Amino acid sequence: MKPAIALSTVFLAVSLAACSEDPAVCTSVDDLKASVDDVKDINIEDSSALTDLKSGLTAIQDDLAAVKADAESEFSSQIDAVESSYATVQTGVEAATADPTAVTLSTAASALSTFSTEVQTLISDVQSTC
Repeated sequence: MKPAIALSTVFLAVSLAACSEDPAVCTSVDDLKASVDDVKDINIEDSSALTDLKSGLTAIQDDLAAVKADAESEFSSQIDAVESSYATVQTGVEAATADPTAVTLSTAASALSTFSTEVQTLISDVQSTC
């Protein structure tokens, strides 16, 4: 009788451990949040700000792809919104890099603000399931 109890205990422990693990999307959204935080920390007065921003956006794009793959269709509307605003940010940053005027920089900043809102919504929605 004791081996059966021990075996049942092992199965229960394994089952509980499996339930306590977060889905992969939780890890990938944490990575996305870290990349977004890195971009927020860029000093806009630094001469390398646009270069740093482009590098940070590449990291965000990679992390977003991981979130999309891990989330499958569960957060598709939020991911679509982030991808759309990301495309606008990329266009704005490219324009600001090519011709850094008050207008192009303002357009890029506005796009970044919208993008930040969309990303925060996605992160919040995913984290609520983790």
